[in-house]
Amino acid sequence: MAKPKRARTERRNAERAAVKQAKVGLQLSALAAGGAADRPIAVVSASVIEPHAASIPCAACGGGVRVEEHRAENSLRVVRVRCTQCGVVRDLYFRIAQLN
Repeated sequence: MAKPKRARTERRNAERAAVKQAKVGLQLSALAAGGAADRPIAVVSASVIEPHAASIPCAACGGGVRVEEHRAENSLRVVRVRCTQCGVVRDLYFRIAQLN
């Protein structure tokens, strides 16, 4: 008969699994639109960038994010967001699309 695991062991295993899941989520978000400078999110105006960035959930835990910085770099807008739950910081990339 198998010996039941101690509470501390279960807790450590759960923490390790959460860290792995967060790493995978961050890796996937880097490949998605807005995750890198070569894959910016197209928007029609600079005024919609911050609300759009704030609506994207944290890639690590799925929690809400807060916009910390919005800056222009070359032809891109870079928004730094921080998760209000786990504290992960990441940059989101936007490009203002030209209307035809």
